[in-house]
Order: sequence, then C-alpha cells, then structure tokens
Amino acid sequence: MTVTLFYITNAAVLIGYLLIGWGVFFHGRRFDDDLRSKQCYVAAVFTILALQRLSLMTIVRPEGIEVYATQPIGVLSVAFIILMMGGTSVMSRRYHRNFALWVLMLFIPFTFLLTNTLMMLSGFYRPLFHWNELLDFRRITPVVFYGRVLFVTLLLLFWALAAGMLVEAYMHDRRLRAGRPLTEDAECHSGEVRFVFGWAVLIIMSLVSLCFPSLVPHTVLNLIIIGALVLTAFAYRQLVKYLHAKDNGRLAPVLITRRVPLLLSMEQGGTTPWGNTVTQNPFFNGNPMLDDVAQTLGVRSADVSEYVQKQGVNFMAWVSDQRLRRSAELVIGTDRKIIEIAISCGYNDLPTFTRAFKRQFGVTPSEYRKK
Repeated sequence: MTVTLFYITNAAVLIGYLLIGWGVFFHGRRFDDDLRSKQCYVAAVFTILALQRLSLMTIVRPEGIEVYATQPIGVLSVAFIILMMGGTSVMSRRYHRNFALWVLMLFIPFTFLLTNTLMMLSGFYRPLFHWNELLDFRRITPVVFYGRVLFVTLLLLFWALAAGMLVEAYMHDRRLRAGRPLTEDAECHSGEVRFVFGWAVLIIMSLVSLCFPSLVPHTVLNLIIIGALVLTAFAYRQLVKYLHAKDNGRLAPVLITRRVPLLLSMEQGGTTPWGNTVTQNPFFNGNPMLDDVAQTLGVRSADVSEYVQKQGVNFMAWVSDQRLRRSAELVIGTDRKIIEIAISCGYNDLPTFTRAFKRQFGVTPSEYRKK
C-alpha cells in the first residue's frame, strides 16, 4: 500500500511539475522580456525537478528503500542552483549574468551525475539501504566510500554557497525597497520572492527525505508539493490577471478590490500600503463622499463610480455594505463590545447600527456573534 501510494503521488508531482513549468513557459511568451526570463527559469527548474521525481522511481528495490541515492541528489542539486540563480535575479542581483559563476556552480553537480551514470552503466554502482552499509564500503571498496563522501561533501558546500547567495540577495533587495510604498508592482515582487524561498525550502526538504530508508517521508513530501503546485498555479493566475488588467488599462477594478479590505482595517487612520495618508477613514465617515473614497484608494472617482455601478447598487448602498461586512468580521473575530464596533464603523448610536445590521444579515449583532 505504501509503495503504491508513493508511486501515485510521485507521478502526480512529476506531471504537475511539467504542466505548470511548461504551461507558464508557453503562456509567458506574450509578456515582456523581463517576465519571460523569469518564466524560463520556472520552466527549467520544474523540468529538472520532474527528472528528479523520475529518478526517485528507482529507489524502491527488492532489498529495500535506497538511501543516499546519488542520482536524485545530483539532479536535485542542479535544480537548486538554477532556482538560486533565477531567484537572485528577481531580487535585483545579477549573478545570473556571470557565465563563470554558472560554470563554477554547476561543475560539481554535473561531474557528480556523469560519474554516477558511468558507474551505473559499468555495473560498479552499489545502492545503500542502511547508513551502516556505507562504512562497509570503506573496508571492502574504499574508492567507492571516499568517492561518495567527497562528492556529497562538495555538493553540500555548494548548496550552502547557493543558499548564502540567496539570503544575501534577499537582504540587498530589502535595503533597496526599504521605505518605499507597497505598490501593486511591489506586491507582485513580494509574491515572486515568496515563490523562490518557498520552493527552495521544498527542494531542501526533498534532499532531507533522501536520508531515510522509508517511503513515508517521500510520500508526505509529495502531498505537500502537490499543495504547493496548486498554490503556485493559483498565484500565477492572479499575476496574469493583474498584468492583463494593467496592459488593457483596466487596472482600477483590480486595485479597488484589493485595497478596500485593507482600507477598512484602518480604523485609526495612518499611511496605506500604497502610500496615501489617511487622517479619517472615508468609509467610516457619517457622510462619505465619492471623491474622498477614490482619493484614499488611489484611483479616479470615475473608476470607483463605474466599479460600484457594476455591483448593481448606488454609492451609499455600496459603502454601507462594506461597513457592515467589516463590522460582521469584528463581531465574530473579536470580543469587542457591540457599541464599540458600531462607533468604529461610523455609526453614531447602537440602535441605528443594530437596525442596519439586522437588515443586512437577518439577525442582530449579538445573535450573529452567538451563532
């Protein structure tokens, strides 16, 4: 049962890598050069990770589950280094333009893979099923023992170097963006950084799973990766939606949809993530004005008006709906008093708030909290 589940999940991950990697690559040809280069990195990393999943199919043998499987380790190392080089380019570093650095970083993994392939073809390769078997090699075939130890030690050093370069690029990127308002492009950039570090962690977890003579860690990791692939596909879909809206001059509805919940959470005012200073939240004003809401959201009044009309309501009804939705979140998500929530959401007294809340949700705030 465990073996079957491993094969099924491993095949699902392999297919997922290929579908998303090459789907992003071919779909990305319509965008600008900067985004296309990033999509090439995604396709390359995911293709190599798919090859690593293919190589994992060989770790199940009649004698047991192979540990310290050299071929999957070598392929995984190539994927990690390419992810690092592409990831540092996202974070304003130009390591990916240094050909000598590429040669240096990939020389050991490719040499490792070539040596491993030659040993397999010549019949000299010996799989390990327990760590103590590696010590037996030192006594029986010391060349194999010291060769494996040397290559893996070098690979781990290059993994550490790649991880250090990634962290250094991240710190550099943070210094560059310190104090800048969180624009929509900056939000997309933050998503790209999360993607790089998220997949770096998953690749490291894949390396760790190769240390166990059991299929359970591999299977659990496969399930986690399937979830990560789904999230990656969803995040890419959101990015494409944003880019299309930006290219077509229809970015305002996307901005309004994203910014309204953030603005509603600012009861005390302050500076919005997109750089506007709010002294009094226009949504919680007793007489909210269209121009004030639009200015605070960082869009034109005509954009807000058009956005509201598409909701099928007038402006005041839309503002009231947003207020009440926010108040409902506070009612069930906090232990604040109902009157305090009412005042913070722009209502002058509790009866007015209660009537509006009951008209919207069919129950009073207190009943809503109990349910």
